[in-house]
Amino acid sequence: SHRAGGGALVPPAMDSQLAYRQASVCDAAAIFKLEAASFPADEAATLENIESRIREAGAFFLLAELPDGKLAGFTNGTLTTGSELTHETMYRHEPSGSLLCIHSVVIDPALRRRGLAAAMLRQYLARVVVAKREGEGGSGSGGVQEARLLCKDELKPLYAKVGFQLIGPSAVVHGKDQWFEMSFKN
Repeated sequence: SHRAGGGALVPPAMDSQLAYRQASVCDAAAIFKLEAASFPADEAATLENIESRIREAGAFFLLAELPDGKLAGFTNGTLTTGSELTHETMYRHEPSGSLLCIHSVVIDPALRRRGLAAAMLRQYLARVVVAKREGEGGSGSGGVQEARLLCKDELKPLYAKVGFQLIGPSAVVHGKDQWFEMSFKN
């Protein structure tokens, strides 16, 4: 075991101890706290945005929790009928869409660099891309056909490790940094 930022003992194979569940509106404050700790103020979702995503696209909002019930991280997205990520497609949920726009992949800062983001994202993709494509609660005729996300340059290797392919620089402007668009097709 080694110590996390808060001084607690953290087992090295922690990813296997994570429990996953769908978010509910009562989780929004804890989610917002992690979001605010993980993104600059001009990039972080607001509490209202988080609550709205949970209400409108709850099936695409996954929490990762430690055995003691503490929130370790979350991943969320919305669907679009569009074929690429634009400012508009990132800010509304279209239940009949087949392109999943992933908004956040967040791990508690004290728990980072332990493989948890990759483990959580694999779980998320298995639940919402593969399962929805195979008809388990999928919307529209074919469910989720593809997942895309925007990331900063330093996070491209993380997403590539999980199976995302780089599309290229994104035209979406959000904050001051350049974003890159990546795609996952199973």
